[in-house]
Amino acid sequence: MAKLTAYFGTHDGSQKIYVGIFSVGSGTFTVFSDPEVGFAGSYQAFGQAGSFTIDIRLTDDNPAATSGPCEVTLNAQIDSAAQYQADAKLTIVTSLNETPVAIYPSQGGTQIDGVSGHNLWIGQ
Repeated sequence: MAKLTAYFGTHDGSQKIYVGIFSVGSGTFTVFSDPEVGFAGSYQAFGQAGSFTIDIRLTDDNPAATSGPCEVTLNAQIDSAAQYQADAKLTIVTSLNETPVAIYPSQGGTQIDGVSGHNLWIGQ
């Protein structure tokens, strides 16, 4: 099982959320451990505002694995059949998003590519 903490940057305190160079919101990590990461935040972008929660939990219980099953929860919608691949980036394939999502540390924070067609950066 991969260690999720290796794919996330700064996680303490309030985090800012950017789409490109635009600050669109903020949030905090609610869970931050090797098998599970959770984040809750709010945004105002593209003429819309709202709040969201996301949680990724590795479910394979295999310490040597670099890929396997995981559970993704997005705003109370659960995909318990999601899959992860852990290489230089953590890639998540979930029915809750049209394309795979890539997660990796960047510029002291966390880059998340492919969320509803957008690339996000979370950090301080």
